[in-house]
Amino acid sequence: MNKYISYIVFSVIAILIPLIGLLYGYWDASRPKIGPVGDGTQVAFTPAQLAANIGVMLTGVLNLAVAIKKYLDYKKSKEEDNQSLND
Repeated sequence: MNKYISYIVFSVIAILIPLIGLLYGYWDASRPKIGPVGDGTQVAFTPAQLAANIGVMLTGVLNLAVAIKKYLDYKKSKEEDNQSLND
């Protein structure tokens, strides 16, 4: 696995981890918290938590676009090198 593929993989991970965290947070917020666990209030995400998660997801999306572009450029240059060696 070359550095371009790993760049794509880490970009996808940067998208999935905050998404999974958001889904888990909404699932946990919808569970009733009464009795010894809580007082019945349901706390969702604070604006700072949402901003951090959305920021990481946007970074992952932007990095994914850059990673795909770099990978396609690398693949194209590798094909051109192979063609010049064959000629």
